[in-house]
Amino acid sequence: MVKTSTTQKRILPEAFSQHRRAAFDRSVRLTQKAIAQLQAQGQTVTLSALSEATRAFDENGKGLEPNTILRNPKAADLFRQQSPAYRQRQERVRKAKRKRPQIDSDVRATYRGLRPAEFIAMIEDLKTQIVALKAQQERLQVERDEAYRLRDQAVQQNTRQMAMLTKSMTQVPSRDKNHES
Repeated sequence: MVKTSTTQKRILPEAFSQHRRAAFDRSVRLTQKAIAQLQAQGQTVTLSALSEATRAFDENGKGLEPNTILRNPKAADLFRQQSPAYRQRQERVRKAKRKRPQIDSDVRATYRGLRPAEFIAMIEDLKTQIVALKAQQERLQVERDEAYRLRDQAVQQNTRQMAMLTKSMTQVPSRDKNHES
């Protein structure tokens, strides 16, 4: 048997709606005045400074709590627009999100359902492969260094031979002159 609700949607009294609207507008008004005061004094607009500054403009002297400012969309927007600290924090959060590596759905599908023992075995295999690759890298570096050494020797030998050929070619015409005389 399906339960049906006999209660109708409650309609709030107009006085309550007006009270909420007035509180909403009061929060926005106090936030605007406090931001203007902080900026006129050359202070940084922070949530705690803003909350403290609203006390000076409140008729009751209570001011606004930080959560009250953040729960009011217009007041929160005013705060976010004027607060350099908030913008810096948002920038750090955005950069931190970019740094996190994105995991492809293929990667997720590959590793989903594996048991911890399988992950451990996979990690051990990867460690072994890393050791082997490092050893191969070291061998290749030694071979590369040897190849550079041989190349430098060949360049030096070629330079010496070129110098000797150049020297011998400059000496040949001088012998011909001696034979003619």
